[in-house]
Amino acid sequence: MTNEYWTPGFELMLEEARRSIDRQSERVHNVRDRAIGLVGFGSIVAASFGFVGDRALDTTGYVAALAFVLVAGAALFVLFPRKFHFELSATRIDAWFDDRHTQRLGPDHMLYSTAMSHQANHTYNYAKLARMQTSIAIGVAALAVESLALLARLVLK
Repeated sequence: MTNEYWTPGFELMLEEARRSIDRQSERVHNVRDRAIGLVGFGSIVAASFGFVGDRALDTTGYVAALAFVLVAGAALFVLFPRKFHFELSATRIDAWFDDRHTQRLGPDHMLYSTAMSHQANHTYNYAKLARMQTSIAIGVAALAVESLALLARLVLK
């Protein structure tokens, strides 16, 4: 097969790899934005306990306090700085130009290598992003418990 046969396929592969890594980057930003919102809502619910009845902590107060600690912990876990790989460095790509093997295989191999490098980055980032999304789910569940504790306190007081 000639290069004309493979080139469009390699170009498509690279385009899709870039699209995938861009979407992954957006998901990381969205998860971090949700973490900030989660802490905000959790803080509002926690502050509401101060406006309801007496200031003594009863069972609902302890449940809500524990839930808020989980909300804050989940958000902090998400917001903690992590290293992600969303781009390929110019130095890395330049090294491919100097590689005799790459020179022999030509531009199609360069497209293929770039696409596969993006895939490797995607795989590297995926586990971190999955843990962050799980943390958000835990935080949302804790926020629901905190809100239910506030509701119970309002009803019982």
